[in-house]
Amino acid sequence: MDALKKIKPLLLIAFAITLAIFATVQVFRFFNRANLEKALNGRDGFSVLFLVTSANDDKKIQVISVAQMFPATQRMGVISFYPAIRIKDNEASLEEIYRNKGVSAVSDALAEFLGDRIPVYVKVRDSVLAQFVDIMGGLDYFLPAADQLKDENLPKGQFVLDGSLVPRLLNPPEKNEYTPAFKLFRYYSLFLNAWNQRSKIWPALKDEKTFAIAVKNVETNAAAYDLYFLAQHFANQKSWVPILLEVPVRRVKDAFYVDKDSAALYFRNLTKQLTQKDHPFINEPPKMEVKNGTHVPNLARTMRAELSRKGVQILEFTNADHNDYDQTVLLGTSGNAFYLESIARIIGVQRSYAAVNRSLFTDLVLVLGKDYNKLKGEDIVR
Repeated sequence: MDALKKIKPLLLIAFAITLAIFATVQVFRFFNRANLEKALNGRDGFSVLFLVTSANDDKKIQVISVAQMFPATQRMGVISFYPAIRIKDNEASLEEIYRNKGVSAVSDALAEFLGDRIPVYVKVRDSVLAQFVDIMGGLDYFLPAADQLKDENLPKGQFVLDGSLVPRLLNPPEKNEYTPAFKLFRYYSLFLNAWNQRSKIWPALKDEKTFAIAVKNVETNAAAYDLYFLAQHFANQKSWVPILLEVPVRRVKDAFYVDKDSAALYFRNLTKQLTQKDHPFINEPPKMEVKNGTHVPNLARTMRAELSRKGVQILEFTNADHNDYDQTVLLGTSGNAFYLESIARIIGVQRSYAAVNRSLFTDLVLVLGKDYNKLKGEDIVR
């Protein structure tokens, strides 16, 4: 009994020390936990890792992107990485790092590469994106016929994208060395179309119970409230501009590495675009093409001249795509959300969509429909 009396205080002390250590760790974690509301209301930039995996194989990465957000300028740099890329020579690829060590290890590797802190990660399977689209009530979409692969079974032109179509859209059947880039551009288009329609789709998500269902299968180290605030903030703030960048790759036999010289130039330009006080695109006219989507002769040439009078610079025009579209459509092919929104507003196009295709070397494609003479509420072409 005497021995027990001596041991009992020691056990209490040990328990108290253990409890204190645990409490200290929890407090440390609490105060170091990502608080996106605080970050968005501040002026310093912060980053979020977005990782999408296959519905069929959670170890197979579809997309890796780091969103660098700058509240002071309200710009977001979306930096995307080829999953097979090795960001350090003679080390594992990002896909191998994820497969062996998980998403936190990928976040750490990219934070070191970018010289940035990435406090938040968000990981989803592509099937979860399909659920998002259904909860949103579908997305207005446009898929140019030229952007469809041979064996794809997808609607052409304008349609409402529902969840059942998302897996087919994001998983093209063709498998070659260009597939990862093509797949990334499909993800870009999905993201940007949702972004352009965010004020329209937010009412379907703003109920907290509905939002909780939407993010139920999302893996993240952020609180659900943080994700809710992030979505609400972007839905209500119209001046945010996403700027997209793919990290350039060089191939050595069967391995892929960062093209460091090109990457240094791209990152320097991106940092300037994200942080400079003046808007990076306000004085740079987009490269724009006009297509005749009707059977009216020489309409593209005529529209080029008329739009030039309104201050819109048309660099290219063609009388191709004679599909007799009912409505004029503006397509953002470079992924520049600012160009798509601003030019649509200037010329009065009611339907504008992201259809990212980097091979076109244009920012925008205007496809003229039968309503061409009603742009901006006036007869532009007389």
